[in-house]
Amino acid sequence: MMSHRRAAAGFLAVVLCALPAAAWAGASLTKISGLVELKRASSDRWDPITSLPQSLSAGDSVRTGARATATLTFDDGSKVELGSSASFTLEEASAARSALKLGFGALKAFVHKLASRQFQVRTPTAVCSVRGTEFRVEVLRDGRTIVDLYKGLLGVEDHKGQQVLLHPDERVQIGLGGLGEPGRLPSQASEDRRRFHALMQREMALDLSKEQVLTAAIEEVKTADFEQGKSLIDAFGHRVRVEEYIVRPQADQFKLVVLDQRQSRFDYFYYLGQFNQALPTDLTIALRQLGGSVDSAPDYWLTSYQTGRSNTVDSVVELAQGGHPVDVSHNGVAQDAVGSFFDPTLDKYVDVSGRKVYQTLFDDYGFYVEGKLKYGWTGNNLQSYTKITAATTNDPITGALLPQALPARSVSTTFPDAGFIHQVVYESYSDGTFTRWDNFLIDDQGRVATAADFSGATAGPSYEQNLLRFNYEQVVTASEFQGRKIDLVVAPKILVQAGLIQ
Repeated sequence: MMSHRRAAAGFLAVVLCALPAAAWAGASLTKISGLVELKRASSDRWDPITSLPQSLSAGDSVRTGARATATLTFDDGSKVELGSSASFTLEEASAARSALKLGFGALKAFVHKLASRQFQVRTPTAVCSVRGTEFRVEVLRDGRTIVDLYKGLLGVEDHKGQQVLLHPDERVQIGLGGLGEPGRLPSQASEDRRRFHALMQREMALDLSKEQVLTAAIEEVKTADFEQGKSLIDAFGHRVRVEEYIVRPQADQFKLVVLDQRQSRFDYFYYLGQFNQALPTDLTIALRQLGGSVDSAPDYWLTSYQTGRSNTVDSVVELAQGGHPVDVSHNGVAQDAVGSFFDPTLDKYVDVSGRKVYQTLFDDYGFYVEGKLKYGWTGNNLQSYTKITAATTNDPITGALLPQALPARSVSTTFPDAGFIHQVVYESYSDGTFTRWDNFLIDDQGRVATAADFSGATAGPSYEQNLLRFNYEQVVTASEFQGRKIDLVVAPKILVQAGLIQ
């Protein structure tokens, strides 16, 4: 199939597309969503784009943050849509030739069918030649390029000069070894799953610099429902500035972000939750239902969530999907039954023995360290977590086949410092790896709390006021971190205000 399509060519990893011969004045960014940054050819600094349109010149670079997009429009009406977590450089914009270099991520191009101008998008491995078409190019983390053709004809060339002509609804992959065999485009469901996995791989890296994280935070905090900042001493005697905020990325989502700045390090955490419906104006109405409800199912529950912890080098990520409310006290599993439940309307715990108690269970869950799955599970409308199927050979979120079967996991919990609230959760794996969680409650001076600090009321206003005296510190270490750690301090006030702690 390949031999009759291949021909010698003269460029290295270039996507060629014909553009019209009309007068040319360059290209402009005409639409953005989320954090999009621009680096001019004459500068080494990335600046957030705050106004449109933005004209681009040769050598200018554009990159998008997580869940951000950008549209580049040309004078003839052709356009390029840049996806999230992607970057390109405009290499040339002239009457005869326009060229983009796609460094990572994906773009989709819509090119008018006129034949006197070349348009190029270079990737590390691919070359395409077009005369009016609609196509998509994606550079994966491992350097491979995927090219999908929707309309027209597209010549794809690798770094060895081999070339293949794609027809509508065909795909080809190009790796370091050269062109693969073209094939039909996968089904939409299959492609959605692959793209979701690729997105998670990029987001799970959590390797943004401190400056990138803070730049994104500046934009997000402008629309925050809740925001808090304070300075304190951590459990190890280091001063830390804690910044926290809660935003709504979309109408049915909430996102909690925690930024910790110390003199010698920067750590951050996020929790992104997807609800079953659009959130109310008063966000606390929905967030107070995250713990569940009594007698009837909650109005708001999470259908999926993701959490990320990072020190800008290392990462720990959780992904869950398939969330649905279950009456855990009447699911046929005795150990799931709930005897007492916090009622936010009464501000106290109440006896719910024998009553319906709804909590959200998630059918699929994955826990990742440095972007690699450590453990997880799958299910189908789970009614109890005793019914899960542990992940072994497939990723529980994407279904992708793993390189090898997951090792066995065991967990132990200890309190090594008698009298102090310092919990150690140690996860060990049969392949010799580990993940360790050191959890502390500390006051603003870094003193670790004791059981005596909480010997009074266990709920109600006095308990809440006592809780606000302390902060939560979590230190994560793992064999994959090579001696590094993720050290996160969270002040509870914003969580109490938002209804996340009751």
